[in-house]
Amino acid sequence: MSYFRAVRIYSAFESLLFTSLLVVWIGGFDESLKQALGWAHGFGWIFLCLLVANGCRKRVFPWWLLAFTVSPFGPLGSSLGIELLARERRGMAERPAG
Repeated sequence: MSYFRAVRIYSAFESLLFTSLLVVWIGGFDESLKQALGWAHGFGWIFLCLLVANGCRKRVFPWWLLAFTVSPFGPLGSSLGIELLARERRGMAERPAG
């Protein structure tokens, strides 16, 4: 599996975790569930930032993706940016050579 694909999958997972946290928080559900999701998202987001920064250093990702990742949009911004890159890569692969 490529580094791009692995980070793409992890970013999607972290987005799901963040969305779950928002639903529990806004819905006023169980406090212990909110705390567990908060801790998991916090450490997961830090790990995602490190993965994206490493990918930028290796030139797998452009540096603007790291800005999307550390922005207040967090994993949602990262997932959006990665999907834009994936679409761009597909478009380049489909273009005829020459």
